[in-house]
Amino acid sequence: MESKSIYTILLAIIAVLTLTLAVLIIFLFVTYNPNVRAAGDVQTDGTMTERIVPDDEMIEFKLFNGEEKMFALKSEPEHPDAIVLVSVTLKCDAGPKKKKETEITALVNDLYLSELEEAVGDYFAAMTLSEARELETRYKARDDLINTFNEILNANKHPKEKIVYKVTLQMFAQ
Repeated sequence: MESKSIYTILLAIIAVLTLTLAVLIIFLFVTYNPNVRAAGDVQTDGTMTERIVPDDEMIEFKLFNGEEKMFALKSEPEHPDAIVLVSVTLKCDAGPKKKKETEITALVNDLYLSELEEAVGDYFAAMTLSEARELETRYKARDDLINTFNEILNANKHPKEKIVYKVTLQMFAQ
């Protein structure tokens, strides 16, 4: 008789533990989301966080006061005094419902405007006239300037996030 009561108690303990384990597993599957990062997570690989930004959440900034700026190109034997006229427009992420609009505006217009304009000049100073006339160069320049602008704007931020999403570049090489 005593052995039956011990087996019954052991069976009851195993049943309770099994039910507890099942509830715990169901709870983990329902509440765990692998795409959400914890608040303490830090990016150590140097990549930037990105999000899909709708057009109504972007802010537009024009460099050089919206005017075309003239830059000297790297000289070539056949074109020693080549120049390029450049107009640059940035489209930046203002956050969901434009919550970070004032922060981004201050960042671009007040803190880093001269550095952004200097980066444009440095980029074209290393380009020759024959390179500037190629269509692929314009696409490459847009991509390179997006990366450069994001590096400048994220210089003192951690984690780094993509701020500049589009660069409209008008180039007239002469």
